[in-house]
Amino acid sequence: MGGDILGVGISGLLAFQRSLNTVGHNISNVNTEGYSRQRVDLATRYPNPSGAGFMGNGVEITGVRRIFDEHAARQLRDTTTGTNFYKTYENFASQVDNLLADEDAGLASALTDFFDSIQGVADDPTSNPARAVMLTNAQSLVDRFETMEQWLAELRQASNGQIESQVAEINDLARSIANLNQQIVVARGLGGGNDPNDMLDQRDLLLDKLAEKIGVTTVPQDDGSINVFIGNGQSLVLGFNAMQFEARPDPDDPSFVEVAYVDPGAGALIPITKMITGGELGGVIAFREEVLKPSFNQLGRLAVGLSMSFNDQHRKGMDLNNNLGGDFFVEPTPEVAASVYNTGAGTVSVTFDRQPGINDVTDLVATDYQLTYLASGDYELKDLESGQTTTLAAASGPVYAVDGLSIDVSGWTPAVGDEIFIRPYRGASRQIALAFDDPNLVAAAGPLRTGPNPISPEIANQGDAAISEARILDPTDPLFLTPVDIDFRTSATGTPPYADEYSVDGGTTWLPYTDPTTITMNGWEVDITGTPWNGDRFTVEPNTNGAGDNTNALALAELQITGTLVGGTATYHDAYSELVVDVGNKTRQAQINQQAQEALQSQARAVKESISGVNLDEEAANLMRFQQAYSAAAQVIATADTLFQTLINAVRR
Repeated sequence: MGGDILGVGISGLLAFQRSLNTVGHNISNVNTEGYSRQRVDLATRYPNPSGAGFMGNGVEITGVRRIFDEHAARQLRDTTTGTNFYKTYENFASQVDNLLADEDAGLASALTDFFDSIQGVADDPTSNPARAVMLTNAQSLVDRFETMEQWLAELRQASNGQIESQVAEINDLARSIANLNQQIVVARGLGGGNDPNDMLDQRDLLLDKLAEKIGVTTVPQDDGSINVFIGNGQSLVLGFNAMQFEARPDPDDPSFVEVAYVDPGAGALIPITKMITGGELGGVIAFREEVLKPSFNQLGRLAVGLSMSFNDQHRKGMDLNNNLGGDFFVEPTPEVAASVYNTGAGTVSVTFDRQPGINDVTDLVATDYQLTYLASGDYELKDLESGQTTTLAAASGPVYAVDGLSIDVSGWTPAVGDEIFIRPYRGASRQIALAFDDPNLVAAAGPLRTGPNPISPEIANQGDAAISEARILDPTDPLFLTPVDIDFRTSATGTPPYADEYSVDGGTTWLPYTDPTTITMNGWEVDITGTPWNGDRFTVEPNTNGAGDNTNALALAELQITGTLVGGTATYHDAYSELVVDVGNKTRQAQINQQAQEALQSQARAVKESISGVNLDEEAANLMRFQQAYSAAAQVIATADTLFQTLINAVRR
């Protein structure tokens, strides 16, 4: 009987010793990141049969289990991924928002100052100082465009660096997880299938760190290893093997870094940027696609729209040298790049189109395009922001007018599947520049003047007819500055002295006159109203020495409130405000989502800590409980020893 008692006591002594060790292990790791508290599981030993029934054999240790809930851990990882995604997104987006909305660094104040100075020229077109101020403010405006382009370029570089560092950290974490997978499988084999709890904690901690970088999905395996997938199902860790990602310049757009997957079989790089979601890496990529690229394009469209429409009006004026106005701004040109994977030859030519009412500056869309050659011989044009595609039939080419662009494919000999990337506004804010610095070249005057011009200076027009100012249609017309007389007469059936016919070619051809009459020729247009008399004459002639004329300066100033962009519905300020509001809304939405995710993350962390965290009060109570049990088991052993000694002594007697 003493032997049975001894065995029972020893089993309890060993069980409570292990329990005390485990409690001590928990207390020692109370501040260890990622540690899950452990518990010794006890069970009664199989009893021995006897004539009086089954006799107990004490206690045995069935395992040391970590207190861990996979669902709680997954919830924490998911919320961590979301929090870091929006935190990174908001961090970058707020920098763009602050730049665009800043009164000193933004574009709004520079636009206002520029158009205020144009009004100054309109108020006093003979003033060279006013013209100089206009040129100074114009230079400040183009400098502001360039500064903002540079800021965005620096953010692009910062986002590229962030992607590169995140990819490097993801690769390191993946290798560590794969190594732990191998160690865990080996340890389970040596431990008879029992889990190495501390190794599992280390692996889960690495998974938590990985979730900060990118969205992850885990699939446990029967051997104790775990497979890890990211994004939309791309494998990262399979058993003992860690896949490697690489951050490299995008072959089709080298100014941006893309993430590629290293195919272990072929050794080729497969782009997976679009598959990546969540975490810091997903936040950077989403910011780049949703904020940075659209900001480049919208700012560039404004630079293109301003330079083109302002130049068009400036060419309709006359400068102080009695010459027609030239370009006021140097106009940006579209960026065109052939895919590095093309096998055909040549490329396409893209220019900004000028077909008023058909395809012009009002049609410009702030996006990038991908042009693909199809097996049918046609072309597919894809809007890379909206994803919409348009088929350009080969029979309608080789020049296509799309969204204010003229796309000429005559210089391209493509193979099926070849691609051309068209970025109309990339770098446009950097390209816009002032075309001259001479105040005399500001075309403030109208190029033509109109008025009565009697055949004899002593005889003025007798009727009450009047001629309007000339409306400029096409200042490039070769006869634009040719003086034109408009003569009136009374026809054979007319009623003198009232004129009912007019001629614009020196009396060769006479046309019927009605009130009002619009006369269009030589790239201009005028209206005649009222009743002319026989012999009356009007003249349209070059506005030579018209230094005091402000006709074109007023027209230039009017551009500030004219719907020039977005289908003719948005002014320059409207287009810029749209950009500011768009970025501001996205930034604010990211802030709201970040706050929501942080709240969910705190809840998920609290749930996990309540399950897996070490509670020192609880462990102290367990320490006392197991200590008392250990002492009691020792007393059982001591009692067994006493009984054994008593039995020996009795036998000796």
